Amino acid sequence: MLTFLQHFLMRFFRYSGQHRLMLAIGLYAFTWASGAGVLYLIGHQFMQPDVVSTRWGVLDCLYMAAITLTTVGFEVAVDINALTPDGQSVLKVFLTIYTLTAYVVALYSTGAIISVFVEGALLKYLKRRRMDRELGKIAGHYVVCGCGTTGIHIVDELVKLKQKVVLIDNDQGNLKHAHDHHPGIIILEGDALDDEVLESARLQEARGLFAVLPEDRDNILLTVSARQLNAKMRIVARATLFENDAKFYRVGANAVISPNHIGGLRMASEMIRPIVVDFLDTMVRDHEHVVRFENVTIKPGGKADGKQLGDVGIFKNLGLAVIGIMRSNERVEYNPGGSTVLYAGDSVIVITDPDRREQLDGLLN
Repeated sequence: MLTFLQHFLMRFFRYSGQHRLMLAIGLYAFTWASGAGVLYLIGHQFMQPDVVSTRWGVLDCLYMAAITLTTVGFEVAVDINALTPDGQSVLKVFLTIYTLTAYVVALYSTGAIISVFVEGALLKYLKRRRMDRELGKIAGHYVVCGCGTTGIHIVDELVKLKQKVVLIDNDQGNLKHAHDHHPGIIILEGDALDDEVLESARLQEARGLFAVLPEDRDNILLTVSARQLNAKMRIVARATLFENDAKFYRVGANAVISPNHIGGLRMASEMIRPIVVDFLDTMVRDHEHVVRFENVTIKPGGKADGKQLGDVGIFKNLGLAVIGIMRSNERVEYNPGGSTVLYAGDSVIVITDPDRREQLDGLLN
């Protein structure tokens, strides 16, 4: 029942509160002004000749339209008997139609105005309930702390790779932008430096965390807090200043990315080996085929543990070429041959899509 109500209200409140508020006020104003205008015309067209001095003024007509629209029933401010018999008949017909119309407008507009003020709390409650249910089931996800110019690209890439994402930010504009582009991710509005917010993101069950807050000092503090909550997950942090790298590693970061450093290396590569750079860019920017460099780590007791690479049948079964092996001691073997023996802790590196990456994991483990 709650889920049905939630979906219904989400659809009802899809239009922004500002638009509905302006519509309600506009209906009120139009109904009021048009009613006063018609009353003014009736008063001037059907007034008895001998009572010209009692013609209805603009203020009187506005007052009459207002008390009719709001159904308050105050004292009538105009002399109906000053109208001719035909005028009184026209007035009665008009007031009958106007009263019924004004009543409907008042009901709708009042309801719309009230809904604008209550929907924020109601929708926030419903979204929180839905988010709590999703968070209660999530595990093996990635937590992105900060949704600025760097964080949104991280979210984009994780979504393309079909990874579960929890996004934390305290800027409503950033969160709205992220939700508009990726409505399927879980969003937490709050301060990523607050331990309660991190615990709400189920950091203990997370596979990794991205620390991409605007300031280095905040990212360092976030890294410390995250490492205390989960000693095993991988933490990747952004360092605006390259000289802060060592500080991040000391407090528990597994990898530190400096945009300025990476940008300099990219510019040098663009100059010296542009074809390779274009190849990698095409891989990342291809919206039809999500293909990336991927790695699968061999688990102890896995199918490939202790076997030769040629016997595993990676190319035969999946059509993938192994371009490298990262040994457990971080030694890299490029373009390994079929006689290369695989051991637990080694990571096989290939170029593939997310689906075949999962198949490769099943083949090796």
